Amino acid sequence: MLKTFSHATRAAAFALAASAALSLAPAALAQQPPQNQQQQQEQQRAQKKKLQASSNFAQYAGRDASNRLIAGGATRGNLTDEAGQLSQKGQDAYEAGKYDEAIAAFRRVTEMKPDNAKAFYHLGVSYETAGRYKEAVEAYKKAAGLSESKETLALRAISYYNMGNAYAADNKPKQAAEAYKQVIALAPDQAVAHYNLGLAYAAAEQPQDAVAEFKQAIKLKADYAEAFFNLGITYGNLGQYGDAAAAFKRAAEIKPDYADAHYNLGLAYLALDDQTSALAEIKTLETLNKTLAARLKSLSQ
Repeated sequence: MLKTFSHATRAAAFALAASAALSLAPAALAQQPPQNQQQQQEQQRAQKKKLQASSNFAQYAGRDASNRLIAGGATRGNLTDEAGQLSQKGQDAYEAGKYDEAIAAFRRVTEMKPDNAKAFYHLGVSYETAGRYKEAVEAYKKAAGLSESKETLALRAISYYNMGNAYAADNKPKQAAEAYKQVIALAPDQAVAHYNLGLAYAAAEQPQDAVAEFKQAIKLKADYAEAFFNLGITYGNLGQYGDAAAAFKRAAEIKPDYADAHYNLGLAYLALDDQTSALAEIKTLETLNKTLAARLKSLSQ
C-alpha cells in the first residue's frame, strides 16, 4: 500500500536505547534446613530455569528506521523560485550530511510555504537525523496535520511513522506507541509499523501488547526474522520459555547466520533444561560467533 516504507537502512542510528534485556537472575538463596535427595533434585531442576544475571538474553533487535527525504514534488517546485531553490539546497545539504544547513533551508521553506506538508516532513527528517527529536516531532505533527487529503495519505502515514521513531529515540515509548497506532489506522497492512509498535510496547513494559503486535507483523510478513526474534525476547520476559524457544528457532531458520537468535535459542533451551539442544546451538555458534559460543558454553556447565 505505502511503497515508500522500507526496512532499516540506518538501524544503528536509531537503535532502541530503551530496549529491556531479558533478566533471569535468581534470587539469593537463604540458609535452608537439610533436605532429602528428592527435594534437592527438584530444587536443582527449578534452579536450572533461572540463569545467572550475566546470561541475559540479547537486547531486542533494533527498530525499523525512519523514511528519508522524498525526492521531487511540491517542495522542489520551480527551481527558479526561491522556495524551490531552498528546497533543493536543503536536499543537497542533507545528502552531504550537513544537517544544520538542511534544517536551516527547510525551515525557511516552511516559512515561505506554511501550508506545504512535504516541507515540514523534510524538516522533520533533518531534525531527526541530527538527533533533535523534540523538534522533529513538532515538524512531523505539522506535516501530518497538513496531509488530510486522499492524495497526501501516504505522506501523513509516513509522518506519523517517523514521529513514532523520534519519540522512541527520545525515550518516550508511550508517545511512540500512539504515533505508530496512527500509522496502523491509515495503513494496517504495514508490517514495520506493527513491529515498531511492538518494540514501543516492550519498552513501555506492556509485554502482552508487544506479543500481539509482533505476531501481527509476522502475519503480514512471514519471513520477518527480527519480529520472531523480538517475540522470543518478549516471551522470555513472560517466563514462557517454550514459546520463546519456538520463536528464536524460527528466526534462526529464516536467517541461519543470525548469531543472536542461535544464542538466545540456546539460552531458552538451558532454561528448559534441554542440554542436548543447547549444545547443538553452541556448535552452530562456533562457526558464527565464537564469543557467543564461549559464553553459552560457560552457562551450560
